[in-house]
Amino acid sequence: MFRELRFVAGAMCVCVVAAGRCAGQSDPWGSLPFVDALRFSSLPIEGHQASAPADGEWQLSLVSGYFNVWQLTWHTATVHRVLGLHRSPVTDGEIKLLERNFPDDQFYHIDLEGTRTNFIVTHGFGAGLAATLSVPWVDVGRPHWDAIAEDVHARFGLSNMGRDLFPRGRTTVYVRGRNGAVERLSGLDGSGLGDVSLSVTGSLGEWLGAEHRWVVATEAPTGEKDTLHGSGGWDKGLRWFGTWGQARSQLRVGLGYTWLDANGSWLGVKRDNTWGALIEGHTPLSRVLTFRGSARFDSSPLASFTDSDIGRVSFYWTVGLLSAVARNSWVAFDAGENYGSTAEVPDFSIHVQFGTRLGH
Repeated sequence: MFRELRFVAGAMCVCVVAAGRCAGQSDPWGSLPFVDALRFSSLPIEGHQASAPADGEWQLSLVSGYFNVWQLTWHTATVHRVLGLHRSPVTDGEIKLLERNFPDDQFYHIDLEGTRTNFIVTHGFGAGLAATLSVPWVDVGRPHWDAIAEDVHARFGLSNMGRDLFPRGRTTVYVRGRNGAVERLSGLDGSGLGDVSLSVTGSLGEWLGAEHRWVVATEAPTGEKDTLHGSGGWDKGLRWFGTWGQARSQLRVGLGYTWLDANGSWLGVKRDNTWGALIEGHTPLSRVLTFRGSARFDSSPLASFTDSDIGRVSFYWTVGLLSAVARNSWVAFDAGENYGSTAEVPDFSIHVQFGTRLGH
């Protein structure tokens, strides 16, 4: 957490230098795609789905997010320590040993890092209608920044949760559920196209002091199935968003439900339909700088598969700064963290975003 806050402070300086004296219009929302490897190929609720430029206007955004996930139960760390396998990868033999000795336990070991870069384009059609296309490129297994968490935890006397027992940069996914298991000790690294999504939004009018919008969304199985790039299914979602405030000080709330295709999966596991809740807000710090933040709750697509934390509702938050760099263009930097290390979402994430609006 402390390192992420330092990143934000550094980003403020970068934004100030980049903006200079250039004050222009910008989109202080510029919402970030959710970089959770459990959920990002299952059409989570995302703020950019509610973007609605003016008639004939285009909004373009390129956002790259780094995610790092380290989540495990005590099982693999204990057997690793007992067997003296310091800095060695988890083996199939260890997994089988644990399964024999703890047949009733649901345990897991998740070690993931990577980047998800989204090109997001939105077009306004007038009368409050707009459509957004999001094209993701997913890279798993790089850039090997695991040492960041270890260093921060060591510096502040926090538990490393067994990080120092295992090799850095080794992608590992093991989840033992009620009636089966996912075991991927290798083969998940690599880059490729993710699942492309399309959303359409329209106005529900103004009431209770807010502007309300509906969103329908779908996600195509363009990413490779049985990888972390794609689900292999056509997923569909319905969302509501309400926005309070005006200009650069606003609060937006979103609720959504997603129907996940039974033909799709997460690494071979059948997924449950999901719901999500999102709160976003921003306020100006100066003529060019805007502070923004978000908090989100998401149910798990593996809720029926496991009773462990991976199957529970997650809570994730972000904070960041956005700066106008030219008329109708902006740059933003955000950092995120899994609150209380609950559920299986990134322990921390880092986001860089560039965006612009083009007239018709």
